[in-house]
Amino acid sequence: MPPTRAASSSSSPEPAAKRRKRSSPSASPLQDIADAGDRFGDEYGAKWAEWPAPRSQMTAASEFIRDIVKHKRSVLLVPDKDADGLSAGTILYQSLVHLGLPTDRIQVHHLSKGTNVHSQKEAERIEAYNTDKIVVLDQGSRPGEPIAPARDETPRVLIIDHHQSAEWPDQSLVLTACNTPPIATAALLTYSLVRDLHPRIRPEEGWRALVGVFGDLGPSEAKWGKAPWPAELGDMLKSVADKSSVGSKNVSDAVAAVNAPRRTADYNVPRAWDIMLQAKGPKDIANHAYLKLCKIDVKDETEKWARTAPKFSLDGRVAVVTIDSAFQIHPVIATRWAGNLGRKSKKLIMVMCANMGYNPDPAKVSFSCRIAASLRDLPDEERPNLIALLKEYGDMIPGFRERVGEDFARGHKEATGGIIQKVSSPFCFCL
Repeated sequence: MPPTRAASSSSSPEPAAKRRKRSSPSASPLQDIADAGDRFGDEYGAKWAEWPAPRSQMTAASEFIRDIVKHKRSVLLVPDKDADGLSAGTILYQSLVHLGLPTDRIQVHHLSKGTNVHSQKEAERIEAYNTDKIVVLDQGSRPGEPIAPARDETPRVLIIDHHQSAEWPDQSLVLTACNTPPIATAALLTYSLVRDLHPRIRPEEGWRALVGVFGDLGPSEAKWGKAPWPAELGDMLKSVADKSSVGSKNVSDAVAAVNAPRRTADYNVPRAWDIMLQAKGPKDIANHAYLKLCKIDVKDETEKWARTAPKFSLDGRVAVVTIDSAFQIHPVIATRWAGNLGRKSKKLIMVMCANMGYNPDPAKVSFSCRIAASLRDLPDEERPNLIALLKEYGDMIPGFRERVGEDFARGHKEATGGIIQKVSSPFCFCL
């Protein structure tokens, strides 16, 4: 669960000397870490003791970060390409800097278009950095070989994630929010991990967690100040008077802006990262000229394919839209049709958009699936699991699951997708 709040909001204040020690800008970052210790405690009581992730995992992940800073170890950050992943990555990067880790000890790796962190090609690229430690943020998970080989008995790879999974790469230290609802995004999980390690992290980096939450959950899912959602982020969201100009509109605009480069055919994720890392608030991102141009390109391409007619499975539970674009617009198309069709069909459960032209490998197709809008308002335990639904259809075809491998049906139960060979079409059940 989140660390305890600042002493000023506590009913049992700490001694003044200790309070000054934590809040003083001149305090040693390493001492701040030592003071933090195991503070993943009782902000909201025993009910939320394991939120946003199991306390044992939070403590182990904190020790991992403390070790990097204490020993000035080199570290490679591998964030996902979307607003949540970039937010999580920049939160951790800036937190390491606040804690005193020199920037020349921090490197960042962005995956190539159409790949994932578990591919052999990316494993080779990650290992080529030759860093002591590696932190993978918001990349999803599957079982298999280590992301990077261990060098001693201590963990070398920390995975910070929230996608549904019960299996992880070998030799990884895992911090996951997927089993502790309401499920925190990767950015909120990362913020919860580091927010009390240095007095500058909350006021200077909290807005990044808001961008991540808005990016994955939208502007209204989190109930800030109502357990277990951290109250200080709600207070920050209401603050529009200071120079950072947070506010809901600026956060929403920042999400759309920072997501745009990875949706274009150029796939310039490193540029989006640099812009977000240097930003002082969401308004800086929302107003950036390069990101605005990317948004225009993505909008034009989306409109080009938005009216592509879907096909329905024989049982009416799935609608499939097939497009051929170098842009990553298949999640957007799936979301749009899930809203339009979901209000008209009582049988519809899932909308899939299969993009035949996105992956640089012409033999592969990328696809995204979204839950029908009519089902979004159901209680969490009653909403259909799209990952299970995809696997159900796959099991109808002899040998299908073996052919498509581990990149089929990954993500969240209401928003999933994958990359498979075109000969193993994910929409064959509609033909």
